[in-house]
Amino acid sequence: MSYAVPRVVVEAFYAAYESRDPRRIAEFLDANVDWQVYGPAEVMQVCGHWRGKAAVIDRFARVIPNALDQVHIESECLLVEGDHSAMYGRINSRQKMSQRVISHRVSHFIRFRDGKVVQFRCINDSLDAVEQFIGHRIDLSADADASESDIVAL
Repeated sequence: MSYAVPRVVVEAFYAAYESRDPRRIAEFLDANVDWQVYGPAEVMQVCGHWRGKAAVIDRFARVIPNALDQVHIESECLLVEGDHSAMYGRINSRQKMSQRVISHRVSHFIRFRDGKVVQFRCINDSLDAVEQFIGHRIDLSADADASESDIVAL
């Protein structure tokens, strides 16, 4: 019989996630967790791939606080079935360097085992987020000259 994660565990995980407290988050991480946040890491430093509990804890202890303040999740839809959960919503935060408010759509796909996250996948509306991180719209029209300055890290 496969593991079914209780909804209350998923909701508790999100409370810990939103707290950004590495100790609270650690309680929900499997030792071999595989954590991926899709998006251009050159601009959105919170994007990338982390393997193992220590690496994910470091992400919450060091990477996120260096890039963002006041992270808040507005969940519009949370589905829990079997050992998986899926969330669709919005991430609201403040970019540390510029103090710009960043608000973009996000989806999470999580697999649990014994109440622990073993796989986490985050898909960001990365064009919207990147434009907010760099502070201006990116012209994607066919006759626009793509400029490296549009995609340079801040």
